Amino acid sequence: MNIQNDQIEKILECFDKTSLWISLRAICENPQHELRVERPFVDVGQVKEMDAALLGLSAMEPGSVILTERMAHFSSHGKKWRFLKVYDRRIVRYSQTQANLFVAWFIRNSLKLLKTLSYQIVSDEDLMGYFEHFQRIIRRLNGLLSLLPMEIRQSQLTEVPLDNQILQFDPRYHVILETWLEMEGHC
Repeated sequence: MNIQNDQIEKILECFDKTSLWISLRAICENPQHELRVERPFVDVGQVKEMDAALLGLSAMEPGSVILTERMAHFSSHGKKWRFLKVYDRRIVRYSQTQANLFVAWFIRNSLKLLKTLSYQIVSDEDLMGYFEHFQRIIRRLNGLLSLLPMEIRQSQLTEVPLDNQILQFDPRYHVILETWLEMEGHC
């Protein structure tokens, strides 16, 4: 790939938006999250939130109940039964959303692109003046990537989720999507 001054200028222009850097910092410091309900099968002593609807399902699982003569949780056919394990209801904050994975992917791909271009710039005297600009952007992106939680940073994105509602309508995420689309047109 032989890079020209105008291509470099267009790529630098993509990264010369204050809104991009503000959005990246805000997202990396506080990524969007979803609340999800999980229902792990746990020992009775580990239950955090009992859900009566799940007790019936729990009783159907092998090893979940035992006959007892002492304190029972329920009686059936004249016998006392005690739960050993039950399905628990837990609300979990989940940050590995498609929008967050896209942001991490955007940063990693931008770093890869900028590093590749930096190597080309170093070997071309006419373009050497751009080298420090690229290095400054690379340092900023590395700093932002390090702010993301490890599970987001290391997760892989299989395809760009262009129809994702957060990427489409959240202004912070949308500016990153727009920047990526701009860069795709210049590279």
